[in-house]
Amino acid sequence: MAKQFTFFGTSDTGYQRKHNEDSYLCNPEEKLFLVADGIGGQASGEIASKEAVKSIEEFVVRSRSEDLTWPIPYRQDLGLEQNRLFAATTLANHRINQLASNDPAMKGMGTTLVGVIIEGDRLALVNVGDSRLYRIRDCQIEQLTQDHTLVAERERMGLMSKEQAYRHPQKHILTSALGVGPIENIRIDLSLVEIREKDLYLICSDGLNDMIGDKEILTTANIFESRSLEKIGLSLIQQANLAGGRDNITVILLSFH
Repeated sequence: MAKQFTFFGTSDTGYQRKHNEDSYLCNPEEKLFLVADGIGGQASGEIASKEAVKSIEEFVVRSRSEDLTWPIPYRQDLGLEQNRLFAATTLANHRINQLASNDPAMKGMGTTLVGVIIEGDRLALVNVGDSRLYRIRDCQIEQLTQDHTLVAERERMGLMSKEQAYRHPQKHILTSALGVGPIENIRIDLSLVEIREKDLYLICSDGLNDMIGDKEILTTANIFESRSLEKIGLSLIQQANLAGGRDNITVILLSFH
């Protein structure tokens, strides 16, 4: 059965960056929500993140309304919306690579990507890089994505603690991102998440979770008992900025009822 939901999304440049290289999408008609954090400096990171969001949305819309050729074979181990996200992400990677190969100024650009399609009582999830999806349920917070970074890999191997990983000066070195090579060399995580009534999901770029920890995020979400998503989102961005605002900050909140 389809779940009823409300949403809020916003993005802020932060206190220390001149440009916002994050891009995000809230498309309730397609039940598609995306956050992309561009890398590559100058204007290139912004171009990469915008292209990722744009091309994924275009493919999702067209694949539902037209008979078009998908860029990858259908995977039987994935559901329909997971396959749709995988195909759309593959296409986005190709387009970013094309842009970079046609313009030397864009060489080396890329982007993270995290996003969901609401599929009845489940979320189809895609993740590349270190933007994140959190779930807040029963007054507890859980990160549902894995960061694709060297430091996160070392943490998962038991070579450092979560606290050491959080403080590590090289924690932003990515092991996977869109636009950095052929799709077969890129780690794309795809999963399905069961939705429960009163679940709150937070999709964000690392400009948020670098500045404030999971406990602070949870406290902010729990303060607003009325579940005003706008108040929660704006408060999270304010806290990240007050903590230093070293990067662009993007948040999308999805509440189910």
